[in-house]
Amino acid sequence: MRSNTLLPMLMVFAVLLLAPLFADDLKPGVRGLATRAPADMKIDGDLSEFEGAFCAPANYFFQAEKQPLIKDRAAQFFYMWDDTAFYAGLRTLDTRQFNGSDDAHLWGGDAVEWYFDTRRGDDFRGIDWGKGAVHMYWTGYDKAEVKPRWCLRPGYLDAIPGKGIEVGARRTPYGAEVEFKLPWENFPNFKPTVNEVIALDAELCYSDGGPRLDRIFAYGSPLCVQEPAAQAPIQLVEKLEPAHWKQCGAVAAPMRCDMAWNQKTKALVTGQVALPPYQSDQIGKVVFQISDLSGKKLGEYAADRKTIQEAGKFYMAEAQWPADAAISGQHTVIAILFDKNEKELCRVAPRLYSAGMTQGY
Repeated sequence: MRSNTLLPMLMVFAVLLLAPLFADDLKPGVRGLATRAPADMKIDGDLSEFEGAFCAPANYFFQAEKQPLIKDRAAQFFYMWDDTAFYAGLRTLDTRQFNGSDDAHLWGGDAVEWYFDTRRGDDFRGIDWGKGAVHMYWTGYDKAEVKPRWCLRPGYLDAIPGKGIEVGARRTPYGAEVEFKLPWENFPNFKPTVNEVIALDAELCYSDGGPRLDRIFAYGSPLCVQEPAAQAPIQLVEKLEPAHWKQCGAVAAPMRCDMAWNQKTKALVTGQVALPPYQSDQIGKVVFQISDLSGKKLGEYAADRKTIQEAGKFYMAEAQWPADAAISGQHTVIAILFDKNEKELCRVAPRLYSAGMTQGY
């Protein structure tokens, strides 16, 4: 009789003991995270509350001395949530801040074009927009003045009622910070809970004092304008765990390879990995691994850490190798990130589609 009672109790105890292990699991297809927001969030343009949040770096690559425009482009997107709202933060090195658009067409200047899908049925990440899937814009500026604004995409003004939406912004010595709050009450059919999955993309638009002249997508491409299916699945979690890196590392630490057009040596290829600002304690060494098309390893090159801008915590890892080490078009390259104990965190490959304003090379 005692054994019959003890067995169910042991089973319950085992489930409770193992529950934290399963809490870190990510659902199939998830590419990014939104971490739990701290209490008493203030939408004032100060991103200090986003420390530790999941971050998607953008436009970090090839910070050459002769590329001041590219240095101005580097940015960080942050994502958090609580029971009240979804929060996004943007930190940018852009010092030529301007949005000359009227209040209904904010994409014409420095702004974020925001794509967000909370639908629960078969239309989740479908090819058509509808209620529960919003396409909107937010900016920190009205012309050159810091004046936060937001609007919905014309033609889809009934997607959400627009309740409680807030935008905050401030200039920094090196660029700017913008915060965005999107309350869940605008999505009555969605209940925010840990491990729920939504979909989003964040597009950063640049104007440099005039109309929009550049744009970059954190997850997808301009296809997101047409259909929610191009957005990335995002899981609501408590915090970023080491176990999450394998699935989300390609967004948290995107990579790229290219060959500089001006070199003082025989041709070298440069590999770069953008490093998120607040997870340096989780990242150890970074290496680039080159393989031929049969999978045979041709070489491995350790990356050095570099600082793009210290105050905003813009960091990257960079390595170089001889162009003759692997013939162009006849090899593959991946970046491998390790933790401080040299345990592999994730593997990252270059994005194989255009994520900017112009398609192709």
